[in-house]
Amino acid sequence: MTLLVVVLGAGVYAGTLPLYLFFKVSRPALALGQATEAIAAVGVDVARRDSAVDHAVAMLRELEARPTVSSASLGAARHLLELGRAPLGVPAGAAIAPALRRALERTDAAMSRVATALAGVIARLEAGHRLSPGRLAEVDALGGIADAERVAAGLVARGDLLARQRALREAAGEVRRDTIVWLVIGTLLVPALVWVVRRRVWRPLRELETGLARVADGDLTIRVPVQATDELGRLAQHFNAMTQVLGDRAEEQGRFAAAGELLAGVAHEVNNPLMAIAAHAENRLADPSLTDEPRNEMSQILRQARRAAKLLRGLLRFVRATEREVTRVNLNDVVRGALDLVSYRFGVDEITVAGRLDPDLPAVEGDAIKLEQVLVNLLANAIDALRRVKPPRQLTVDTWAAEGRVFVAVADNGEGVAPDIAPRLFRPFATTKGHRGTGLGLYISRQIAREAGGDLALVSAPGGGARFSLSLPRASATSAPVAVQAGAAGSAPPPGTPGGGRPPGTGASLAGVRVLIIEDEEGVRRPMARFLARRGAEVEEAADGVDGLARLSARAPDVILVDLRMPRMGGIELYARLEQERPELVRRVLFLSGDVSQLAEPGNTPVPRERVLVKPVELAELERRIATFVQELKASGG
Repeated sequence: MTLLVVVLGAGVYAGTLPLYLFFKVSRPALALGQATEAIAAVGVDVARRDSAVDHAVAMLRELEARPTVSSASLGAARHLLELGRAPLGVPAGAAIAPALRRALERTDAAMSRVATALAGVIARLEAGHRLSPGRLAEVDALGGIADAERVAAGLVARGDLLARQRALREAAGEVRRDTIVWLVIGTLLVPALVWVVRRRVWRPLRELETGLARVADGDLTIRVPVQATDELGRLAQHFNAMTQVLGDRAEEQGRFAAAGELLAGVAHEVNNPLMAIAAHAENRLADPSLTDEPRNEMSQILRQARRAAKLLRGLLRFVRATEREVTRVNLNDVVRGALDLVSYRFGVDEITVAGRLDPDLPAVEGDAIKLEQVLVNLLANAIDALRRVKPPRQLTVDTWAAEGRVFVAVADNGEGVAPDIAPRLFRPFATTKGHRGTGLGLYISRQIAREAGGDLALVSAPGGGARFSLSLPRASATSAPVAVQAGAAGSAPPPGTPGGGRPPGTGASLAGVRVLIIEDEEGVRRPMARFLARRGAEVEEAADGVDGLARLSARAPDVILVDLRMPRMGGIELYARLEQERPELVRRVLFLSGDVSQLAEPGNTPVPRERVLVKPVELAELERRIATFVQELKASGG
């Protein structure tokens, strides 16, 4: 608005000067021109009459000297007389001053008297009479009077034109003076306009630019002053509100990242006792002398340990930021993983989960972890919506495929989405949860879906409530490989025996294999060593990386099983030392960890995920992985 007022004011000021000049000068200039045109026209008429009268008088003088007068000569004189007798054509609206008009009337009357006298002379000649000597003298006298009147009218006309010219010159002088004054005033107004623009436009824009630069540098505490209530003032208010929201979100994300780091550390510490519990339970179950009741108790302990490990791996997978990995994903598995993460809330909030997962659901291409985050967000939103209504509370999850696309729908029987909120539901910072919501969940979820070539939309729910549909294109037959989520190596075995196939402790599948276990937790290391020894392996134990390096200097094992986190020297540092000092042993290393994210930290040597066993790993799975690893080493000449 300020710029508009300044531009309009400058335009009006600049346009007024030409208009003023035009009207100030045009009036006297037009009056002078019109008067000159009218006087010139009347002067031509007067000259025509005077010329005709003079020619008629000259012709009569010639006829006076002739003995006879021809009719042709009289006709010519009569014609000239008629021209001289025609009245002056002065229009009533002509730009002629009253004094000049009166002078012209007197001139016209004098010339008419001359014409009348000539008419009498011509009439006598036509009657055959001779002219008396004094007849033409009378005409000459009247002609002299007419000439005097004509000269007087000319003087009046000249005076009128000079007066109009003076008026035009005075107007030009006033215009020149006013133009100088106008330009001086405009020059004085320029600093005032610059000050207004600087204060109302340039300074707020500079403050906004500075604020944006500070935000780009990561400073979300910056606030810009609100100078006025105009557009720039409202823009400053929106900027302050945006930085406030971004600061709050950054603080929340910082707490979330810190929680993720804390959870990663806790996961390692929790996975160690979980693995110790599971390993002891598996070793105990391998005892053939164990009676039914203790065996059932050991089986229950083993099942609960695996359940806790599965939930912990899901939480780690959800909170840890990982690089984007596009694979073939079965959305049914993604739905099950998301339901596992939020399942504890179903019993607390009295929510019944229903729906149908299509058993023949085709695969899609995408990042399994990010798609799981989308489903977790949709499920969390549905749970929050159901908490605002009284039971029965129903949450429905369905999957199906149609027209080359795969769909997941999450619906609830809550209050639904208000019509005024629905159009902006997927915009950044739009939330229906007040201060409890970030306003970014649905926006980020839709971005993840669109990055995968699909979309996320709010669709009509037949029974009321809210229903969100995630759609993704069906994966082609030649697309990326099937996704293997981090931690799959430690997943639960098929139902049946506790070890996931044959009972542990039978056979000798690792006969002659030398294994060095480097693990600081004795409760984890000892059960693994006893199990592998029963499977025929030659097992050595080391309490940390320093002890492990010392044992490696004495004897090179076939497999080095090393934990990532240990006191004095961890697995990553040990791996780097082997790269420098014993590179032939690097290919024989298998890692144990409750948090595989350490391997992706900057500066660490990239290690294939298939060489990482995620705690708690089952003893049967440990046996299988070591046996497969040894076979691969032999096949590659290692």
